Amino acid sequence: GYYAQAALTPFVAIDGTDSGVVSTLDLRTYRQLGDRVTLAFRGLLGSVAGPSLETAPADYLFFSGGSGTVRGQEYQSLGVDLSPGVTIGGRSFLGLASEVRVKTGERLSVVAFYDAGYIGPESFIDGSGEWHTGYGAGIRYDTGIGPIRFDMALPGSGPGDSSGVEIYIGIGQAF
Repeated sequence: GYYAQAALTPFVAIDGTDSGVVSTLDLRTYRQLGDRVTLAFRGLLGSVAGPSLETAPADYLFFSGGSGTVRGQEYQSLGVDLSPGVTIGGRSFLGLASEVRVKTGERLSVVAFYDAGYIGPESFIDGSGEWHTGYGAGIRYDTGIGPIRFDMALPGSGPGDSSGVEIYIGIGQAF
């Protein structure tokens, strides 16, 4: 199947910020191979247009890392470094995720995944930002109303600490 969601959110300047617009796009596709194997792919795109990085509202800036973007990387670990020790969100975001889901029994499945994320200071991706990746495997137990998810992931590449294992437990598929 397919899934698509797009959003445009204009915002008006208040104290210390500038007006602009946030745009997001979430695209997903699923391809079943036989009765037991499903390939799942997701692409996320985000942009803040109008204000500079320093005058954009912090709530509208993008981070990458964690279960919703790049598993294996710490939650919101990738942003834009303004100076040593000062990291804020970026004005552009690209997230890519892929999964291979294999049903191994009546209720049990195993999953392998690879995720990548990009955060940049620019409104539209031009390559001046940073990338990071993560990969791992998981188990899904189908409860009849949705799967219970247990994933273990490792950081692949990118800035920051790449030594730890991240564990994710949730209800439903990752995407």
